[in-house]
Amino acid sequence: MSHCTSSVDGIVGAYTGSSFAVQASTASLLGCALYSALELIVLVFSVFHVYHGLYFWSLLISASLGVIPDALGLILKYFELAPIWVPVTLSTAGWCVMVTGQSLVLYSRLHLVVMNRKVLHCILGMIIFNSITMQIPQIIASYGAVYVCHLQFTRFFNIWEKVQLTVFFAQEIIISGVFIVQTLRLLHSYPTRSKRKTNIMYQLLTINAAIIIMDIALLILEYMGFFITQTVLKCFFYTVKLKLEIAVLSRLASFVKSHPDQDSSGLSQLEQHT
Repeated sequence: MSHCTSSVDGIVGAYTGSSFAVQASTASLLGCALYSALELIVLVFSVFHVYHGLYFWSLLISASLGVIPDALGLILKYFELAPIWVPVTLSTAGWCVMVTGQSLVLYSRLHLVVMNRKVLHCILGMIIFNSITMQIPQIIASYGAVYVCHLQFTRFFNIWEKVQLTVFFAQEIIISGVFIVQTLRLLHSYPTRSKRKTNIMYQLLTINAAIIIMDIALLILEYMGFFITQTVLKCFFYTVKLKLEIAVLSRLASFVKSHPDQDSSGLSQLEQHT
């Protein structure tokens, strides 16, 4: 089956430019993403003592069924190594799993610091609603831009790519913001202020700030029209964000274990996982 051409290089097929820097950086970043995803799978099984729960499964599925298919799909597409339907299917499915999985990872650790069930239910509802309303049109746009040779589909793809990336950016900002606020409240609730507690607080803030900075960088690239760079960095950044999640879990567990005289019904559950 033939496919269309696009005014934006990389949307419907291989990279057609002659820049070795673009080719090398694309291959390197996607290769790093694949390696990091495989490493993350091993790390998840090493860090977690019990293999169940939303936190465990969202991390594992995001890496194995999200990052890996997305990276493989982009490699096959940009270097024209397979029929176009193969990379489009892999990258589209991988992106859907990866972005929703990342949000579920962020959500699944909220119960450690948020006791209000209404807040948790609202955030979960937001994730489910956005995954349906944002990703179904994205899937249609991805196949339409490739196989329906009409300018409107490519235009719709370009517009919807920006819309859904912005929505998912806002979603992660909201979830990370709630986590940061509640973590600061929890840390300040302890009567003694130790250097260890302060260090952990700043580490958590730095990790969440790094996640937000990566999302901002992707948005800037998207709105500037650097499609290939944005998609490649997006795949790589999500492996970094998933690894940072392991660091968040470790920091919270360290905090709880260093204060055995204190108790929090949410944080005490960390000892069952790490």
